[in-house]
Amino acid sequence: MNAETLERIKEECRKLPAEISYIVGFVRKQSEPREVVAVLKPDEVDKLSFSPLSFNNPARTVMELAKDNKVAVIAKGCDARALKQLEKEEKIERENLYIIGISCPGVIDYRKFRNTVKFRLAEIDSVELIGDEVVVKAGGEEQRIPFSEVIFENCLYCEQPTPKDYDVLIGEPREGKVDFSDIEEFEKLSAEERWSYWMDVFSKCIRCHACRQVCPMCYCNECLVDPSNLAVSPMTPAEEKAAYPRVLGRTVNAADNLIYHIVRVMHHAGRCAGCGECERACPMELPLRKLERKLEKVVYEVFNYSPDEEIPFLSKLDILPEG
Repeated sequence: MNAETLERIKEECRKLPAEISYIVGFVRKQSEPREVVAVLKPDEVDKLSFSPLSFNNPARTVMELAKDNKVAVIAKGCDARALKQLEKEEKIERENLYIIGISCPGVIDYRKFRNTVKFRLAEIDSVELIGDEVVVKAGGEEQRIPFSEVIFENCLYCEQPTPKDYDVLIGEPREGKVDFSDIEEFEKLSAEERWSYWMDVFSKCIRCHACRQVCPMCYCNECLVDPSNLAVSPMTPAEEKAAYPRVLGRTVNAADNLIYHIVRVMHHAGRCAGCGECERACPMELPLRKLERKLEKVVYEVFNYSPDEEIPFLSKLDILPEG
């Protein structure tokens, strides 16, 4: 994730097949050193940017764009995993994608970065990962930060740092790992301690639904756990409105928040791409990946299932292993 990586990306984008209509990649955000997902035309390659701060998942953007177009996408391992899941769920056709895979060493936690970097964000010229250091340059000065101090914690447990499905790969392949050591430590707490922990966490949730909005796997038109997101209108008959399920109320409290998050996470069983967008988007900095990873552990141990399998997880629900 340095200047060489960016040049390789641009080089591959300049060689794209003629039928590609759009490139879904990353561009530098104004007044900040990080990148955001952007839709570019094939002749706008020079606008592309890429760094350890290119952490967002482009899968949602691709899902909408690839319905009627052939799209090139710059995808890290977790991004490609999300695209594969959307393909399995028939939301994307693989023939409409040209995947430029990035072998990813991990991305930066932007909250940690802002607290560590000595420069004003608007002054930063570049951010590169060189070896095990993040090199930040601004106005002729340089700051080197150990990557371990600012890495997004979720990346420490990455199962797929290198995309398994791609048309071209940039970077040497990296080995992933199945590591639930963090969850195993949490499971050692008593039931009362775990309950107290989560009640404290959920009491801070403002139920803004940011976690749902950014998740590439949350594409339902109606959300069961969001009473404001139901397909009703002034013309909807009263009896039809009454028939809509109301799992929780509009109030924000720990009990209702618990239901919201449990149902949201259960909907991701065997489907989560592991990108951590939910946790990044949360304005209250809630440990949402801990919930997801607990469910991933259950799915892996009980069903011996990984989201990388070709068969959707739901088709395995009626096949419990012996014992």
